[in-house]
Amino acid sequence: MDLVSLIGSWVWGFWMMLIFLAVGLYLTFRTGFIQFTRLGIIFRETLGAIRERTLGTSGDVSPFQATMVALGATLGSGNIVGVTSAILIGGPGAIFWMWIAGLVGMATKFAEAVLAVHYRRQYADGSVSGGPMYYIARGLGMPWLGALFALFAAVAAFGIGNVVQISAMSGAFENNLGIPPAWTGLFAAILVAYALAGGIKRIAAFAQVLVPLMIFLYLAVAIAALITHASGIIPALVSIFQSAFTPQAGIGGVMGVTAKEMIKAGVGRGIFSNEAGLGSAAIAHAQAQVDHPVRQGFWGAMEVFIDTIVINTFTALVLLSAGSWMRGGKPFDVLLGSFSSLGPVRSLMPIVLVLFVFTTLVSWAFYGEESSVYLFGEGIRWPYRLAFSVLVFVGGLGQFGTLISVSDAMNGLMAIPNLLALVLLGGVVAKLTRDFFSGEPWNPPE
Repeated sequence: MDLVSLIGSWVWGFWMMLIFLAVGLYLTFRTGFIQFTRLGIIFRETLGAIRERTLGTSGDVSPFQATMVALGATLGSGNIVGVTSAILIGGPGAIFWMWIAGLVGMATKFAEAVLAVHYRRQYADGSVSGGPMYYIARGLGMPWLGALFALFAAVAAFGIGNVVQISAMSGAFENNLGIPPAWTGLFAAILVAYALAGGIKRIAAFAQVLVPLMIFLYLAVAIAALITHASGIIPALVSIFQSAFTPQAGIGGVMGVTAKEMIKAGVGRGIFSNEAGLGSAAIAHAQAQVDHPVRQGFWGAMEVFIDTIVINTFTALVLLSAGSWMRGGKPFDVLLGSFSSLGPVRSLMPIVLVLFVFTTLVSWAFYGEESSVYLFGEGIRWPYRLAFSVLVFVGGLGQFGTLISVSDAMNGLMAIPNLLALVLLGGVVAKLTRDFFSGEPWNPPE
């Protein structure tokens, strides 16, 4: 555990955060600052064409469905609580650095989605498998490094995509509603098992309905909270920009926050939230039926925009305008305290939490399953699904600190082979981007 702790502190440390930013800036440059210069096209190709269109013959789900699966994984319970943690640790200025991580992360996620589609493996029946393990193996010619990524992802799924999520939900239900964790775990396990039994198509069918619903409900609650604290919105925005460059006092004005701590909190939580650079979402984006990788790249960029620039910003404004963060406390309690003025509307939060947790569970289960299949072949699918579902049931009972620590370290280690591949394959991303805008046809590698 000492070794695990050391690895975790390194992969989520300050210098690693700078590497994430550096790779994002590199890809921003290689793609011609696509998240800024082509923002209009990104919106038109994604939210402007949100209908269930499919482009191409390979892949199992539409581009929209693939993105909802990816968003389902990123918008977990740790997403909104993570913003609270960033503010508690780094003060309001951490949100500015979270925005920076999101903006450069749009280019990173764009590149991940492009490479995932370009290097995915296609089967005779039209189905596909893809993700970092495939573009590392096929693009770099390093199958051993792809296998290492797959191993990290398969293990991480049991913690960050399973135990962490169900523990948060069962704890909240027990404390606020008096529901025993065993019942919460059993209900969640049955739903997850049903979704996983249908493979990516059933998971995508759930995601395309539940993810937009939970985004709508959460934003509705957040807007209602902001209305009740309207006088605090402008001061909240001012505090973000002021403390981003002139660090102020932290929790309750007691603990000082250095610039390093603030940047680490903001960038770290931004990356943890949108997963840009970790490579996990590329596994979902690879499933999309598209006629060119860049089209799915647009959805990858939009995924980060929705997650970090929209959802996280609303969460931060609610926390800062309400002022509850200054009293300190556990992140989840501080978050709920920010919505305390809403009265009955606050009761929507448990529903939103259920949706956040469920979509994360099934999306990460798919990530872990695909990674395991890469390592062990098709025969591992059902055993992995069974193991994942059983862990959902027992995960809510607690006592999984070791697994959570190991999976957190594995989650961070996923970034190392993925970031290396993104840098070395940056030229491929640049060429595919140029070809798309010049009208050149896409020729997938053999």
